[in-house]
Order: sequence, then C-alpha cells, then structure tokens
Amino acid sequence: MSVNKQPPVAAANDERSALADLKALLVGPEQAAIAQLRQESDDHEIQAQRIAEHLPNALRGAYERSSSDLTDALEPPVSACLEDAVQRRPGFFADILYPVMGPAIRRSITQAMKSLVQQINETLEHSLTIKGISWRIEAARSGVPFGEVVLRHTLRYRVEEAFLIQNGSGLLIRHVGQRSEHARDADAVSAMLTAIRDFTRDTMEPDSEDTRLESVDVGDHTLWLVHGPDAYLACAIRGIPPLGLRNALNDVLEEIHHRHTFLLEQFTGNATTTAPLVPLLDRCLQSEREQAAGRRFPWPLLIVSLLLIGALGWWLITAWQDSSRAQIEQQRLQQAVDGLKRAPGILVTDVVYDGERVRVAGLNDPLLPPPAKLLDTAGLAADRYTLTFRPFESDEPDAALARARQRLAPPDSVALRLDDRRLIISGNAADAWRQRAELLAPTVPGIDSVDTQALDDIDARLLRELRAALLPPDGVTIRVQDGHATLGGRAPLAWINALDGSLPALDGLQSLQHVQLTPLEDGRLSQLVALINAAEVPFVDGIVLGDAQAAQVDRIGAMIAEAHQHATDLGRTMRVQIIGRTDGIGSVEQNHFVASQRTERVAERLRINALPMPKLELRSVTQPPGISQPDVSLRRVEFRVNGIDDR
Repeated sequence: MSVNKQPPVAAANDERSALADLKALLVGPEQAAIAQLRQESDDHEIQAQRIAEHLPNALRGAYERSSSDLTDALEPPVSACLEDAVQRRPGFFADILYPVMGPAIRRSITQAMKSLVQQINETLEHSLTIKGISWRIEAARSGVPFGEVVLRHTLRYRVEEAFLIQNGSGLLIRHVGQRSEHARDADAVSAMLTAIRDFTRDTMEPDSEDTRLESVDVGDHTLWLVHGPDAYLACAIRGIPPLGLRNALNDVLEEIHHRHTFLLEQFTGNATTTAPLVPLLDRCLQSEREQAAGRRFPWPLLIVSLLLIGALGWWLITAWQDSSRAQIEQQRLQQAVDGLKRAPGILVTDVVYDGERVRVAGLNDPLLPPPAKLLDTAGLAADRYTLTFRPFESDEPDAALARARQRLAPPDSVALRLDDRRLIISGNAADAWRQRAELLAPTVPGIDSVDTQALDDIDARLLRELRAALLPPDGVTIRVQDGHATLGGRAPLAWINALDGSLPALDGLQSLQHVQLTPLEDGRLSQLVALINAAEVPFVDGIVLGDAQAAQVDRIGAMIAEAHQHATDLGRTMRVQIIGRTDGIGSVEQNHFVASQRTERVAERLRINALPMPKLELRSVTQPPGISQPDVSLRRVEFRVNGIDDR
C-alpha cells in the first residue's frame, strides 16, 4: 500500500510560517510600540519637547522637596551661564541692574557709614574711661593696635577661621576666615592638624575608633574639632565659646555631609569644586560681644572736656606770658647793645638780632673792659649773645694811660698822670729810664707830649746817700744804675761782713750787691801761702837745729800762724805739709830716718812757740841709693800748703 508523503523541507517552511503568524498575533503590538519608542528616543526634537513639557513640574517638585539641594545643583551651571552672558552683553545687564544696584549701593554705603560711626563711638566711649585708658596703655606696651585690645576685652567669643579637612588624607577641602589678613598656608595647617589628631589617637587608645581629639587650647584661642564620616571641621575660636556653639557646628557638618556626600567622597584636592561649601562654612563664623551697659552720664567726657579747656586756657596764658617775656628780653637786648656802643674803647660795626639772641661784631681795646663783661653787667646770659671783636688801640684816656704803663714799665717810685693828652711823670727814676720814657711815650695813641720836670734822677741821689751811709774805705767803688747799687774793689773782711747787717733803707734803692768786693785778707793769705811754699830750713849735717835754723823756723811759724788766722776768718781750712829731705848718702833706711827726724824737729819747734797752727802733715822724701856725690842743698826741710778749701 502506498502513501503520498510531503517533503521535509516544505513541512518545515509551513511550521515557520505558522510560528510567525502566531508571534505576530501575540507580540506584534508590543514590537510596534518598542519600535516607535526607539524612534522617538532617537529623535532629539521630540525628546526636547517632552523635557520642556515636564521640566517646570520637575523643578517645582524638587524645590518643594529640598530647596537647598536644588539651589546647590543649579548654582554652577547658572553661574557659568550668567558669567558668559555678562561677558558677551555687559551693557544689557548694566541697564537691567541699574534700577536695582543704585538703591542697593546706597543702602550698603549707609550701612557701612553706620557701622563706622558705631565703631568710632565705641572707641571713644572706651577711650574716655578708666578701663579704656588702661586698655590704651596695654596697647602701647604690647604694640597691639588699640582696636584689637578693645576687641579682645569686649568680645565674648568669635570663630575666626574654619577648616573643612578630609578624613584619612588630611587634605584641606575648604577654608574660610573672618578677615583676609588671616589667610595663610591652610594646606600646611590642615596637614599638621591631622597629624596631631592622629598622634593623639595613637598615643591614647590606638585600638579604639572612638578616641578623637575634641579641642586644643593655644593662648587665648581654642581649636574645636567636630568629626564626621568623610570629613571633620576645625574651628579657631577666640574667647570662651558657649557649649551650644558645638551643636551649631555639628549641624553645619551634618548638612555638608547630607548635601555634598559625593563631593566629599570624590575630593582629590581641586579647590575649585568646593565653592558650594562656602555658604555653609560661613555659618560657622559666629561671634558674640558683651552687651554694653546702660548709657550713663558721660563723666569721663566732661572731665576730658574740662581738662582740654583748662589746657587751652593755660596755653593762652603761657603764650601771653611768653610774648611779654620776649618783648622784655628784646628791650633788654637793645639796651645792652646801646650801652655797648657807648662804652669807651669799643667800636660796634654790625648788630644782628636773631629771636632772643644777638650777634655783635666790631673792635675793642684789650686794655679796657671787654664787651662780654659789659653785657654780663647788663644782665645778659652768655648764651644770649655771640661776639666777634678784633683788638685795636683806642685813644681813650684810660686806655692811653694803661698802655703807657705797659710800654714804659715805670718803677714803683714813679707816678704817671694824663692831662689833656699830655703825660706827666713824677717821682724818682734813673736817667736812662727817663730818656727811654721821653722817647716811647709819644708813640702811645692818646698821648701827644711828655712832661718830666717833676722827675728826679734817682741814681745820682742814691749814690750820694750810699756814700754817706756806708763810708766806704779806700779801694771800694760804688755804682748805681736804675736803682740797683753794686760795690766793687778791696775792703777789710770785717767791713764787708758788716754790710749784710747794716744795709741802708733808701727810697728808690732796688738792691745792693757786693759780690764783687774782695777782702784784703784774701790777698794777704795768697801772699803768705807763696812765702810759705818758698821757705826752707837748711841742715848742715845730722838732725840738730842750730840757732840760725831755729830762728828761720820761728819766722816760718809766724807766717803759718798768720795765714791760718786769715784762712779761718775767710771760712777756709788750711793744711801744711812739712817735707824732710836728705842728700842720699847711706842706706835708704838711714836716709829715711834722718829725713823723718828733721821733720820732727821742725814740727816740735813750731809747737813750742804755742802759735795757732793748722793741721801739720809730716812727710819724708829720700834720694835713690847709689849717689856718689852728695847734694848738700838737699839737706833741708820744705813747707807746702796743699790747699785752702772753703769750709
């Protein structure tokens, strides 16, 4: 039995066709919708139209849910758009903003002026109180501005700087401060602060995650640290902050983490991306001042005003007194200069007044009172004037008389007097001085002639008076010159010695010299010394003195005694040697014995006469041995006066 079967390929095609029909029935509408959606999503115009339809409602809903999130999200693009638009169309924006900016600027200026006036009022109030004065002293001593000192004492607390620092890395995310001068290397501050925080945690409880550094005290500043999951907040606070400030700082940090979690987690050090954090961090910069007490009566201002009025009155009185004193001093200067011009021997050539000082120049006679002495007598102090004077010779009578005494050098016995330019000389003076005075006196300015009729020759008078008083012996001369007497020649020693005790007191006698007088005894002494030195006592033979030899010794002894007496009177010491000699016959010992015996015999003879004798020195001189022919003349005794010395 045969059966007709369809081919396998045809059967398969039929199945696909049926499946396609079934699929078209089941998913056909969905596929068409998907294709339409894909076409619409690829069409940008359709997408823009749909976004424009839903964008207002979406923005309104986002603003209602969280206005701050929407503001933070729109701030960067809107700011960029505005910046670009302002750069492209500045005139358009200027016209739009003019009605708004004018009042705003005026309000800003008014507010700034009010703030300035308030600051000035506060400064004045603090300056005019005891506390303010003490603060000003503190500012001067420490070198800190007064405003800073006032702020330090009136400020309860102030957050001066706030640092937002990333946990772990220690990178500074953002930094804000009260004033621009507080700007510093904030990155280094944050790094050091992180290191200190980690060091504290590792030192105290390294295994605990709850150990955190909460505050640091540095001088009059306190550093508070508020910690969060991704970053921590460090605030530098001046003064004593309240505990509620930490809660406020916690709220700021929580809001930063809530609104900017992505920024904190993805921060890599780019500070430009952290601009949205500035408004939140600015809320950390809080401050609080002490409330001023109720306004009281301004006693300090009243006291200061009274002091100022008193100081002004004192200044006016002092100025008036100074002006009156200056006028009196000026009159005194004028009177002193006028008196200087009238003074004798002074010629003023130039006067310059310089305030309370005066400069005077001119000529002055050095023999008259100097200008400085005249000004001192007038009551001017030395620091009130400057003098420039040169010397000159005036013809004033006082100066002429003083200059005449200076040039003529008159002795004490002479008097000078000036009468109508005529010099009258009286008294006693030497003739030589008179001649010199008549020659030099007319050379003095102010003296035309000299009158010496009343002047006596003192030298001639003194010569007469000296001769009458001294009665000089023959051989004595007296010379007198310019009142000085000199005696010369020879005179007895007694007369010379009497001069020292009986010098006459004669008027005009300046001195009496007699050193040139020679005593007569001095000449006789020299004569006797010569005779003694030439005298000899001969011996015939042996040592025996004969009658002739004895007589010779007596004569020589008389001369020695007389010479000794004269020497004693003249104050001198006389020594006589007696020298014995022999003819040399015999031995040396024999000759020496004979010579010494001869001197002994002569000395004994001199002593027998009992005459005053000087010191006698005995000496023996013998001839050398070997003489064949004796010299009879050597058998003698000689005398030698070795010297007559002053005692």
